[in-house]
Amino acid sequence: MTLKNKLNEIIASDAFGKFQVILCAALAAAGIARYLTFSTANIFTLFFAILMLPLFRAAFRVRDKKVSIASVLLALFFTAALFMQKYEWLTFQDKHAARYTIELLVGLWLFFKALTAVLLDRMRDFRINTPGEEPPQKKRIKFFFAAAGIMFVCWLPHFMLGYPGEVTSDSLHQLNQMVGNEPLSNHHPIAHTYVIKFFFSIGKAVFHDDNRAVATYVVCQMILLSFAFSYLLTTMYRLRVRKLMTGAVLACFALLSYHGAYSITIWKDIPFAAFVVCYSVTLWRILLHFRQGAEKLPLFEGIMLFLTGIGVCLFRSNGLYAYMLTTVFIVIFCIRRRKPVMLGITVSALAVSLIVTRPVYNALGIQKPEPLESLALPQQMIGAVLKNERPMTQEQLDLIANVADIQGLKDNYFPNSADGIKVYVWEHGNEQYVAEHKSEFFHLWLDLGKKYPKDYIIATVYQTLGYWFPDVQNWVYSGEFRYDGFDLHRESAFSDETTRKLLDLREKYRDIYFLGLFWSIGTAVWVAVFMMGAAFTKRKLPFLLIFLPVMSIWGTLLIAAPVYAEFRYMYSFFSTLPLLCTVPFVSMEGVQFGGRSIPVSAGAAPLPEAAESGSAETPQPADDPAPAEDAADKKADDTLSSKQRKKKYGKKKK
Repeated sequence: MTLKNKLNEIIASDAFGKFQVILCAALAAAGIARYLTFSTANIFTLFFAILMLPLFRAAFRVRDKKVSIASVLLALFFTAALFMQKYEWLTFQDKHAARYTIELLVGLWLFFKALTAVLLDRMRDFRINTPGEEPPQKKRIKFFFAAAGIMFVCWLPHFMLGYPGEVTSDSLHQLNQMVGNEPLSNHHPIAHTYVIKFFFSIGKAVFHDDNRAVATYVVCQMILLSFAFSYLLTTMYRLRVRKLMTGAVLACFALLSYHGAYSITIWKDIPFAAFVVCYSVTLWRILLHFRQGAEKLPLFEGIMLFLTGIGVCLFRSNGLYAYMLTTVFIVIFCIRRRKPVMLGITVSALAVSLIVTRPVYNALGIQKPEPLESLALPQQMIGAVLKNERPMTQEQLDLIANVADIQGLKDNYFPNSADGIKVYVWEHGNEQYVAEHKSEFFHLWLDLGKKYPKDYIIATVYQTLGYWFPDVQNWVYSGEFRYDGFDLHRESAFSDETTRKLLDLREKYRDIYFLGLFWSIGTAVWVAVFMMGAAFTKRKLPFLLIFLPVMSIWGTLLIAAPVYAEFRYMYSFFSTLPLLCTVPFVSMEGVQFGGRSIPVSAGAAPLPEAAESGSAETPQPADDPAPAEDAADKKADDTLSSKQRKKKYGKKKK
């Protein structure tokens, strides 16, 4: 027997398999213990290792290639997040830093690899909807208004508590721009300012009162948000999603206090969230129509794709950049799948938005957002180098001094917020100099990053921590009421004592375990990333397009968010999360949608091995196409008529 054969025999033995399980469990437990800064004598490390034995046993039995690929990538993301959170602590370990880092990275990666592999493998055949015909149109309309009505009624106590609405300093700037007390600026989206003006003017004309005029806008915003959420719920209803799941999503929208509190808050983030939800749901519906064999884009979805796309672009400055990134992938999808109408609508929405935000706004004399508004992270990186008093060339110091006093910049650097330096420059510096010398500052940023990478990494961690690490809490509700220049006053329908108790009640997420997860930005991001892995595993590659809008918004916040964990900036993400948790587990097999349906396969779902092979003898179910079809539909399929497609996929399975 050759050495190679002998090694293969040892590796294939049960004894070696048990050794692998024990070794991986021990390494994973050691990595978690290192992350939690346990000493080597802490017995909980042993407990962790014992508890992980069944996990790794199950993980080694997983054979699906897509599950393996997804689990590797997910483990890398989760491990990187925890490593970044511990980065500064690891650098303090001096001679032990390298060993501690290796233990942490290897152990955490093994743990997340095993955990995600087992979860994804168990979820491969999981579906949350049932086969059958979609409800008739009358029932769908009734359901839409009933769901919206339930949410509106559940949000009414928030309206009664904060009447006429939550008017913050940002709200007041828009109100003052609306009546001409301040110059128009796209710092707060002009589209939103004009929407406020439209409904405020109606309320003012009818009631002749500022309070009721603001309340008019707030009620309309509540209706808009409830309609957006009901659009998602009605789509789930059409797809025959189980009542328990649909009810749970409705309960989240209706009962989680941030939906109710934000529905009455005059912030750009609320209508923006409504547009993001509707845009993402529309993408989902379009992909479902294509999956069902539709050759043309339905008229309703086409109109919604255009209008909601413009809304995403115009109601937040970072929404435009997120939409541009999403458009790149939609263009690739449309070209490969030969969907010219969808391509034209997507590009047209972007073109209209660019025309409005550039030449139209310029012609109207609308001020552009301040340059530092979109440069929070680079600003913080350079600020950290200044604060740590790292050596710099005189040329570099002179360049920075043209913007503001260097000592003032040092004094106003705060690791968790870019507002300190930004406001200091606004009040005492020359922000326009940054806009006029972009190239010089870009090279300054590059040069300092090469020289002081540790400062840059730590600055990044502090500035973005809340957007990717699950255990971070920051304020959620504004709690302020501003009225400068307007005859506004808060008129709570409750007594002072009841008002105080209700305000305390909506902060209970800070004190109750598990409840706080619904408010955690990092947790929401982790869940979305995992759901992307689930969609990939279940061979729904085109449906990853649905994740792109919110993931792109999240990506822009990592660069531009002025505060380390600002919940309202991520409100669109939280609003869309129920959709992202639904997409991977909706199967179109046996479900009628848009007048079309894919027949139910005879017998049980095919084995994973059969699904991977894609052989002619083992037809693939229509909802789970072969991996090659996920990359691009077969050219022949695109030329089939509806009848031919139905005939092809309606063949009896073996």
